[in-house]
Amino acid sequence: MTPLFRILFRVNMLCLALSGVGHMPIFKRYYIADIPGLAWLAKFHITLTLHYLTAALFLALVAWIVTTRWLSAPDDRLSPVAQVKTGLYLAIIASGALLVIKNLKGIYMPPHGITLIDLVHLMGAFALGLTALAARIKRWPWITPVH
Repeated sequence: MTPLFRILFRVNMLCLALSGVGHMPIFKRYYIADIPGLAWLAKFHITLTLHYLTAALFLALVAWIVTTRWLSAPDDRLSPVAQVKTGLYLAIIASGALLVIKNLKGIYMPPHGITLIDLVHLMGAFALGLTALAARIKRWPWITPVH
């Protein structure tokens, strides 16, 4: 991956996290939205639109990574931490897709199911953040060369 791609991916993940947390009333409740320039964080439709746009970009970036990795077919493997992160990405993508589907007209999901999907999405994002932070601090590699 190029340095520009890494920056784009990280900024996109930051925007996803910020807009995802913005769906909860945390920014208004703790007066973060009262800081000049941050009032938009308390506006649900703005954070929802930002979340959907950055999610679309995230899916495009993931598709590019998967495609280029698959086409290049290198002689290396994902490290254990990369496998964990990949599983968390998949859980977040799947739960996010279910949350989008539940918003479609004519689709009904029971309240307990929606709560479960919300928790999987939220806890998956939280676990991914902690895993990424630990991998960064410990300098765990993404790829393990095969000898």
